[in-house]
Amino acid sequence: MRIVVYIIEVAIVIAIAVWLADRPGTVLLEWQGYRVETSVGILALAFFLFAVVIAGLYATWRWFRRRPYEWSMRRQLKRQEAGLKALSDGLVAIAAGDADTARKQARRAGGLLDHTPMTLLLEAQAAQISGDEAAARQSFEKMLKSPETEFLGLRGLIVDALRENDDARALSYAHRAYALKPRTPWVLDTMISLHSRAGDWREAQRLVEESQKSRRAKGGTGNRQQAALLTERARAARAGGQLADAFAQARKANDLDPDLVPAAELVARMVAEDGRKRRARKALEKSWARTPHPALMAAYLDVAVEGKSPLERYKAVESITRPVRTHPESRLALADAALDAKLWGEARAQLEALQTERPMARVFQLRARLAEDDAEDSTTADEWLERAAAADADPQWVCHDCGTVADEWSAVCGNCGAFGTLAWNQPPRIHRAVMVPPAATAVDEVAADPDTPPQVPARN
Repeated sequence: MRIVVYIIEVAIVIAIAVWLADRPGTVLLEWQGYRVETSVGILALAFFLFAVVIAGLYATWRWFRRRPYEWSMRRQLKRQEAGLKALSDGLVAIAAGDADTARKQARRAGGLLDHTPMTLLLEAQAAQISGDEAAARQSFEKMLKSPETEFLGLRGLIVDALRENDDARALSYAHRAYALKPRTPWVLDTMISLHSRAGDWREAQRLVEESQKSRRAKGGTGNRQQAALLTERARAARAGGQLADAFAQARKANDLDPDLVPAAELVARMVAEDGRKRRARKALEKSWARTPHPALMAAYLDVAVEGKSPLERYKAVESITRPVRTHPESRLALADAALDAKLWGEARAQLEALQTERPMARVFQLRARLAEDDAEDSTTADEWLERAAAADADPQWVCHDCGTVADEWSAVCGNCGAFGTLAWNQPPRIHRAVMVPPAATAVDEVAADPDTPPQVPARN
């Protein structure tokens, strides 16, 4: 198309020139005593040259006019490029843990980029890794002054408040962040966790329900969270003597999450306390078939065979464990009840199966008890206790965020304060650190195999 347009333009110029050549004539101009006489073609050429000169003068004037702006833009782009490089170097320094370089690059980036959100964040992180929490807090507070950086600053201040265990300050910042972006998952999780830590179960449950209604939380996750909160509300109501409210909350929690053992146990015990022991036993048997757990067995024995003989207790355990008889918890319960009833053969059969399937500490502790009580057992209790000390730990309530082991279930971890993180799992094995001989240093390891990363010792 450009070629076609160019050809058309040339053709028009040639046509005008030919038209003028075919129509010769003279032009006479008299002005202020001057007389100019020329041909039409020369006059057209003069006009053309005049237009070219005017265009040249205009282009020169425009170039001089734009030159300062272009110099300013070029200088600004160079500053921006240098600032971005300083920002990148600062982030690399933070990743490497070099606090001095990080702070130096943060100051340089802030001066070059006029304290953009990223430079303020870099300044805050540089201050954090250098241990200057006050400076980090100041950087985050600066972000609150601008709508573009307010949310980012609030996140940093929430993390800072949580690090200092200042839940009240963290909750106030979380409310501001929630007002800005209510659809952000971490804001909602933080508010639920903080309200739970404060014992405000009702407000935490309201937030969970709101999250479910807006489809920010999946159905399964939301139901588990609601069940945990309802269980805590039921415990509080029961402790306050509000038994009807406690039972309603516990039953709703059990309906939302049948696998939540504390809710199922609480419902069964309250039903039994109301005089409906048969119904309580049925509920516990149903829960055991879904999720075998020692707390359910303890509640079942309290409800079903309280005050009865060891043999009757064994028969009761045999009844509740029948649907899942090969489950480790069922075998442990049967072995324990068999030892109480002096059924040595049954206890030995269950424990030998567990030694192969799940060699946990409690298995060997029960074997030690069997060796001590059964006169025909050729082993000694000390042998089994030694094996118990070296065996894997029994399942317990473990926080999957910080790894803390709790004696009892709670909706909030007592160590890190995380909400809904306690689960019935086997605690991780703790390995003893092995001292490296002086001759085998980390430098020797890298020199021996440059492709192998240095091993970082695990924390006990």
